Amino acid sequence: MLDRTNADVGYVEIAASAGYELSQIERRLIGLYRQLSLRDQEQLRRLTEALISNPDHSDED
Repeated sequence: MLDRTNADVGYVEIAASAGYELSQIERRLIGLYRQLSLRDQEQLRRLTEALISNPDHSDED
């Protein structure tokens, strides 16, 4: 299980650099994404792009 204290590291920098305040869930998702391996980040990006490009057919396969 992830240590939430360690997962929260860097959230202040994320919000400050983005130029607007992020919600708690956005900060949490960014933190978790950054903890993924480079391979897992690439797979997640590919999955997200596939869902965005064809959202009506995401439940098929």
